[in-house]
Amino acid sequence: MTLSAGLVATAHADPGGFGTLALSRLRNTAVAGIDSNKVTADAAAIRDCASYDCEIVLRFTDGCGAVAQGADGTWGWAVGASLDEAQQNAVAGLGQSAPPFPDLGSAQPVAAHVVTSACTKNVQ
Repeated sequence: MTLSAGLVATAHADPGGFGTLALSRLRNTAVAGIDSNKVTADAAAIRDCASYDCEIVLRFTDGCGAVAQGADGTWGWAVGASLDEAQQNAVAGLGQSAPPFPDLGSAQPVAAHVVTSACTKNVQ
């Protein structure tokens, strides 16, 4: 299951920054690229992801984005006007899940956790 969210709306025509989140399922990691140029933000995220399976999962403008992973290994991502909002949206989008069997820990469902998050430079 993969979740996504739309772009953050801007009040002006000249965006102050671009964000790109990239994900490597093989390395079980996600990274962010932030720049004043969309192409450079994309390139930074793919470069920092450093795996041939990296894929861009979210682009945002003048806002924040977050990638979360559930206990069952599913991934989700979301945007928000603040870092806290983006993180909460990504975690809430996945809900609770239990680790796959066999797991030596608890089988009780738990909330997803944030793997990475970032904001463009013009967001406080």
